[in-house]
Amino acid sequence: MSIDSTWDVQSAVFTKLTADSVLTSLLADGANGILDHVPSGTNAPYVVLGETRSEPMDTSATSGYEVVLTIHTYSRELGMGEARQIMSAIYNSLHRVSFAVSNQNLILCRLLDTETRLEADGQTRHGIQRFLIVTEPV
Repeated sequence: MSIDSTWDVQSAVFTKLTADSVLTSLLADGANGILDHVPSGTNAPYVVLGETRSEPMDTSATSGYEVVLTIHTYSRELGMGEARQIMSAIYNSLHRVSFAVSNQNLILCRLLDTETRLEADGQTRHGIQRFLIVTEPV
């Protein structure tokens, strides 16, 4: 087991998203369009598992973690429609849905907030979603 549940959570979210046929059908490279590192020449649209923050939720009787995972969506279509459609599929795949997390019991996964913006290049649409994922060790 790791020092916190961050890697276990990120791995589980990756597995959950890559198995979602609705989501992967929206990405240029299908399930290969869900990344945690973006190689040069990656075709848009794609999704990146980004920043994480983890806080222990220990009490005298139990232990657990709150992980905030940021998921980025990148699109080069005109307007925000494609990015929003992908973000909706991510929401449907994760928000208040139960899924397996290695070494952990998943207590809750829920969307905290979303943001969309046009990047400085004037062509790339960037969607940002932050999910709260609460776990406790098995």
